[in-house]
Amino acid sequence: MKSLSEQNKKALRVIKIVIASLLGIMIVIDIVLVSLEDRGFPTFSEVIKNDRTALIWLNFLLGGLVSKVFFNRKVTTKQHEISGFFTFLAMLVLLFALGKLFTIEIETPYHLLIMVCGGILAYRAWPQYIKDENTP
Repeated sequence: MKSLSEQNKKALRVIKIVIASLLGIMIVIDIVLVSLEDRGFPTFSEVIKNDRTALIWLNFLLGGLVSKVFFNRKVTTKQHEISGFFTFLAMLVLLFALGKLFTIEIETPYHLLIMVCGGILAYRAWPQYIKDENTP
């Protein structure tokens, strides 16, 4: 059986082009915003710096999605994958609420810890269930 990457080479190439294009557009937008900063337009960095605590849910989501895309755990024991999704979603909602309630400034090491925890939760609680190749 061909591997997934061999079967979908064209689709993977298109996905890579789209992601690279989005990254390029984001960089161009940030450069434009930096040049317009004296007129009062905020840059991405300024928004993240000012709303750092309120955006801890976004940091957790980034860690979880990176884990899900690049380090996805595949298991053959068929269960409902939606339960892992709801577990991850519940943590996002909790962090969103806590981020809005906190008035303290969370430092960078804690943001790294939140991102790593998002990756671990996505890896452990939200695996990709596949059908065992030996079973019909």
